[in-house]
Amino acid sequence: MNFFGTFGSDDKEPLQLLIPVVERALHAHQAGNYQEYLSVITSDLAAKVTKESFMRAHREVAPQFGTLQSKTFLASLRRDENPMLLFSAKFSATEDDIVINVTFKNGTEPPLIDWLWIE
Repeated sequence: MNFFGTFGSDDKEPLQLLIPVVERALHAHQAGNYQEYLSVITSDLAAKVTKESFMRAHREVAPQFGTLQSKTFLASLRRDENPMLLFSAKFSATEDDIVINVTFKNGTEPPLIDWLWIE
């Protein structure tokens, strides 16, 4: 079962719209580019993720993972009327599978991320 909110109801169109936003956020995180990160997140998330906390996560977490090698879309779930996308990812510095959880704010144009968690 998939839930994409206002971004579409099938698997194809919403993913074509949302995955490039996920890729920009992941690139920003890996590169330590806070301005790029701000361009794809809601103001609510920006209030929670300061530049200092973003840079700390970049310095401490990014080296543990290495570079993103691949990611596979697993599912879309509903979280408070918002679509949450789950991915399994492979990074260069770990053999573990990494879960990426991205929640979009329903109805935003362009689509904006309301929560991003990498574990």
